[in-house]
Amino acid sequence: MMSERERLLKVLKGETPDRVPWFADLGHWYRAESGEMWNLFEINNCTKEIADLHREVKAGWYIEVGSLHEEYYEDGVVRERELVGEKVVETYKTPIGEISMIRLWNPTSSSWDIEKLMVEKARDLEILLYAVERRHFRPKYENWNHMESIGGDIGLPFPGIGYTGLGSLMSYYMGVENTVYAIYDEPELLDQYITTYNQKQMELIDIYCKSPAPHIIFGDNLSSDVQPPELFRRYSFGHYKNIADRLHQAGKTVSAHLDGKLNNIIGVVAEAGIDVADACTPAPTGDLKPAEIRRQAGNQMVLMGGISPSKWLPSTSEKDFIEHVREWLDLRKVSCRLVQSAGDQVPPGTELKRIKLVYDLVEEYGRY
Repeated sequence: MMSERERLLKVLKGETPDRVPWFADLGHWYRAESGEMWNLFEINNCTKEIADLHREVKAGWYIEVGSLHEEYYEDGVVRERELVGEKVVETYKTPIGEISMIRLWNPTSSSWDIEKLMVEKARDLEILLYAVERRHFRPKYENWNHMESIGGDIGLPFPGIGYTGLGSLMSYYMGVENTVYAIYDEPELLDQYITTYNQKQMELIDIYCKSPAPHIIFGDNLSSDVQPPELFRRYSFGHYKNIADRLHQAGKTVSAHLDGKLNNIIGVVAEAGIDVADACTPAPTGDLKPAEIRRQAGNQMVLMGGISPSKWLPSTSEKDFIEHVREWLDLRKVSCRLVQSAGDQVPPGTELKRIKLVYDLVEEYGRY
């Protein structure tokens, strides 16, 4: 019998496995169920405990496993991160000024809410740009051996390279509102930041091209209500295509993390040459049903995801959950470029037996 890793590798090669692979994203669920505050700056699913959880539910393991590089800065730039009680602070100190982000622990969602954005005005963006211009990367290929030792038997580690230029602003440093205002109020500064950030990231891509990892993931938490196609084409399409082209030339494949509204954006990402749309979230949390996600993405992009967060929870009956999963698995009749996963994550409050049920469903309804 094939392993989930073997099944996924076949799908990534465009081949048909014996059944649809089943890969879970259980990190947040695991940390929330523990009831303990977790370290935002050390979040990592590359642990024996989380790998063992995937073994228990018979799911592949793949995401938030760490990276194969480290960053460093020159010319007096320092990036500091500290956790004090229920507050975390991230700071860039530079010769031209200092900027900080503050996040507070939210026990209800078991996550870190942004209390203060790092970039709130044009001067802040100038300081961030100064820091990014002086960012460099070193390979840490030895991390791959650690990833493989933790969970290589049950899955395929997806080392991550983070956000792209526009995504780093919208999803992290500036927030959606400030970024949209900057598009109109500070277009030259914004363009300079995104161009510089993306150029630096291509230096990082070169490191990953020489790495032992067969597959890389990056993501901007894309959602078409936040980054509509016209905005994505203007600031990100060319960079996504450059990432895909460079990795393909090195014999590797690549995922983009799309965990929001997919209408009109997933097809554009596929057009850029991205191999895998990770964390596809169908209705009712998302905006498209599985068949429409496949239609817009085309038959060559790997769709990875398929379970709406609300469907995981006990408020959804087991019968409705099964029907929901089967609707995703039915996409195998259209294309073998399909992986059963969570869209985006298995939420806290999900019963363990429901997570285990997915394996039975892919075994029964996911066969080719």
